[in-house]
Amino acid sequence: MFAIRATYIPKDDMYFDKKYYVTYHLPLAKKLLSGHVNYIKLYAEFDTRVMMNEDELRSPGVFVLLVKSKTDVDNFNEFRRSDDVKPLRDDIKNYTNCKPEWTVAKVVMNSADYED
Repeated sequence: MFAIRATYIPKDDMYFDKKYYVTYHLPLAKKLLSGHVNYIKLYAEFDTRVMMNEDELRSPGVFVLLVKSKTDVDNFNEFRRSDDVKPLRDDIKNYTNCKPEWTVAKVVMNSADYED
């Protein structure tokens, strides 16, 4: 399994409309991903902070997409490079002025999932 994340990087004059994000942007993402990317789960995380210093905001919002395989990661990257993603990109300005940083990580839940 892999976790694909868009971590929105905070800045001094930032805004992030969480209500808009969950009521409009996430449903739009689900709709547009349909037929392009097989995913296990799609969700958002808000107000990521440093554990021992809760005043230090690391991200106002994180988009998380869990997928089963490397092929699914490749399909997501293909989707991101296609014109099909344009409505999502155009929508960003409606909920934030923060830039997303995209990452992917292998998820290990138990020793059977681990590969070198």
